[in-house]
Amino acid sequence: MKKVGIAVAVLALIVLAAIATLQEARRGAPPESTAAAATIPPDRPPLTADEERYAHDLWKVHDQVRTQAVRMSFVGLSFIMGDIPRSEVAIRIAPVTKAFHAAASDAAALTPPESLRATHSEYLKAVRDYEAASIEMAKVGKGAAEERLLGAQASTARSATTLLKVGEMLWPGEHKPN
Repeated sequence: MKKVGIAVAVLALIVLAAIATLQEARRGAPPESTAAAATIPPDRPPLTADEERYAHDLWKVHDQVRTQAVRMSFVGLSFIMGDIPRSEVAIRIAPVTKAFHAAASDAAALTPPESLRATHSEYLKAVRDYEAASIEMAKVGKGAAEERLLGAQASTARSATTLLKVGEMLWPGEHKPN
């Protein structure tokens, strides 16, 4: 019974993270000419040239991180729902872990302007937390206790929140910067 309760809790958390990530990924790009102006709060100044350059460079990383976050959620859901065996979790999560590792390296190589250093650090931590969560999922796939999924889910939920926050700051409406 306890195992079922944990499975239901993990499933609910994974579904919430997947829905949030999918919602972010599905946002349609508004027309380029008015998109930024329509979604930037009136008290927020537009990005400087350096901030825009950084946002453009980070977009390449961000796009990959969002995709991998969704993949990771679906691996967890597939396991919890009994669609894949435990051993398949490690196999399916391995490329996700590699992708998060590459994304963390790519993000770390970027040089943010002074005004975005704190944001950059927060974003980099979120990507590294996604990577750590995927490593925990792989351990479950190799026989570790399913309770590890709860810790991994808590980490991914925080990371998803960070991605949403940074995304709204740098890419209002989730359009690719020019």
